[in-house]
Formats: sequence, C-alpha cells, structure tokens
Amino acid sequence: MQDNAADKAARRHETFVQQQHDRQLNRSAIDANSAAAEMIAEKIASKIDEQNRIIFDVGARHGRTTFVAYLSLIIAAAAALGQLFGPAQDWSIWESIEAVWVSLKTAVGL
Repeated sequence: MQDNAADKAARRHETFVQQQHDRQLNRSAIDANSAAAEMIAEKIASKIDEQNRIIFDVGARHGRTTFVAYLSLIIAAAAALGQLFGPAQDWSIWESIEAVWVSLKTAVGL
C-alpha cells in the first residue's frame, strides 16, 4: 500500500517536472520567435530608411526634394495599407465603387 502511494507520488512529481520543462521550452521558443521577429522588423526598417535616403538624395540632386518626399510618403502609405488590409484589388471598397459606377452608367444610359 505504501509502495503504491510512493509510486503515485513519484509519477505526479515526474508529470509535474515534465510539464514545467515543456512550459519552459514553449516560453523559450516564444522568446526566440519574438527576438527573430524584432530583428526582421529592424532590418526591414533599415532597408526602407536606406531607400528613402537614396530617393531623397537623388531628388536633391535634381531639385525635387519636396516632390520626392511626398512621393516617398505616398509609397510608404500604400505599402502600410497593403500590409494592413492585403492587396488593393481585394478591398471591398472597389466592389462598392464598381457598383456605384455601374448604377451611374445605367442612370445616364451608357
């Protein structure tokens, strides 16, 4: 009887230790993935910064810094929208615009 209780206690302890180990492995994996994602984001940000600097320098040589700056902002905004909402052709607003266009054409008689 005492051996049975000791075996149960030993199995519970092994289970507990295994669960703790699994949790620690999961936590380590999450931390590693988080660090990798941060590093990738930093690399992307540095590449975008480098491209913006190149665009600005080229524009400065040609006296178009304001135009290039605004163009760069528009491109960055489009890229951000693409990252948030997916490809532009998949946006539901295009279906709405198309429906309005079709109704206008029908009303005008085209």
